[in-house]
Amino acid sequence: MTSRGVRATGTRSTTLVSLVSLVVIAALVGWGVHRQASCYTQALRLAEAGWTDEAYGILSGLGGYRDSAQRAAELVADDPALPYRTAQKDDTVLLGTYEQDGDLSNGAEPIRWIVLDRIEDQLLLLAADCLDSRPYHRTPFEAVTWETSDLRAWLNGEFLRAAFTQDQRSIIVPTHNENDDQTVVGTEGGAATTDHVFALSQTQALIYMGGEEDRYSVGRAPASAYATRGRLYVDPDSGTADWWLRSPGTYAYAAQYVSVSGTPSVAGASADVEFAVRPALWLSVAEAERNRQ
Repeated sequence: MTSRGVRATGTRSTTLVSLVSLVVIAALVGWGVHRQASCYTQALRLAEAGWTDEAYGILSGLGGYRDSAQRAAELVADDPALPYRTAQKDDTVLLGTYEQDGDLSNGAEPIRWIVLDRIEDQLLLLAADCLDSRPYHRTPFEAVTWETSDLRAWLNGEFLRAAFTQDQRSIIVPTHNENDDQTVVGTEGGAATTDHVFALSQTQALIYMGGEEDRYSVGRAPASAYATRGRLYVDPDSGTADWWLRSPGTYAYAAQYVSVSGTPSVAGASADVEFAVRPALWLSVAEAERNRQ
């Protein structure tokens, strides 16, 4: 009898704990929905009063709640500089679209960018995800520099046209890139180039991924479903992939890259290997402001 009583008491206690847990979860869910509704209403009032920066910040943070994304997009249509005006280092912004989920029927997805740096009214952006996978240069064992690479031609041609509208391309700054020799054995980096879109250099990788925390938060990047359609290797645990830098490796037919762990490889890999691509660019907030007029 005592044993059955203990078991019965234990069962009732377990049931009571489960019921309390359900009540708490329901309360938290209800509080979350109430908070979203309150923020949404506040954003609409701010937008109506002309406080569009604040309204956009709230709406863009609400994700799929009601028509928040549509409302945020409408604010950006009226003010193209809105997402970038107050953006600072380590923020994430949206610019352009590119196929990422692998489902061609639903159109391209918005591209997320990490703000690596802000210098006055210009933002240095790096794609937050590995958007595609390509060789740095298709011809095996052929000497190559960033200037002559297939990757540079693709980024500033096909990718630039596919990812950005004409208005979006107008706020991308043509960038003068010095292409230094490799720092260990002196492999030639080639001529300076002017690029709208580019891969980061060895120096930029050192600046923005020099510490362990930055290698984890910036250097590691998940590969999109679209990027994995070919021969790209994706780490099964992290979902991250190796991605190209533009600087030369140890040999004239090699280029540097960042590994799945976020660590830059100065020695590099053969340029005809298929690695991921994380485009980088400079954006002009001032040009975006002019597009508003």
